[in-house]
Amino acid sequence: MENILITRINYWAYSTKFLNNNQYGFTPQRSTIDAALVVKNKVDEGLKAGEVIILVSLEIQTAFDAAWWPNILKRLQDCGCPSNLHYLINSYLNQRSAILSTNSNKMERNINRGCPQGSCCGPGLWNIQYNLLLNLNFAKQTKAIAFADDLILLTRGRTVVEAENFTNTELSKITAWTKNYKI
Repeated sequence: MENILITRINYWAYSTKFLNNNQYGFTPQRSTIDAALVVKNKVDEGLKAGEVIILVSLEIQTAFDAAWWPNILKRLQDCGCPSNLHYLINSYLNQRSAILSTNSNKMERNINRGCPQGSCCGPGLWNIQYNLLLNLNFAKQTKAIAFADDLILLTRGRTVVEAENFTNTELSKITAWTKNYKI
């Protein structure tokens, strides 16, 4: 059932061009090589223009554990996901709990984030959430390239100080995004 559900969600997301083209992870016909080539080409452009280039590599630790369901559901609703698919994802994520059992104790806790371990839906749901980051209003000197939960932020400037200022501005946007979406 999960496989059918995420296949339908992905079909909708790709056919409507909902997902940002700068996500290379969990995306059909895209790989790390494609992402690396985009980075290489952007670096080459900057070097030919005589610009200073700053590359920042970011990784979200325990990304799948950080996927916040209310955000995923809101993104799907706001972007016109068909109501039947939205309802199914909502039902899939609703009233989940985690149970830890030892020889003498059992603890149960309701959860509202994370993708179930080994789930077919995890990568697709992560891309829906991470899409917001890739759609931030980055400056024209900046390119954000993602592979799953890894992000390369490439910023160009005429001087070191200018490139650093652009980079710091973009990192501030990313920091605000992580706080806003509980990542």
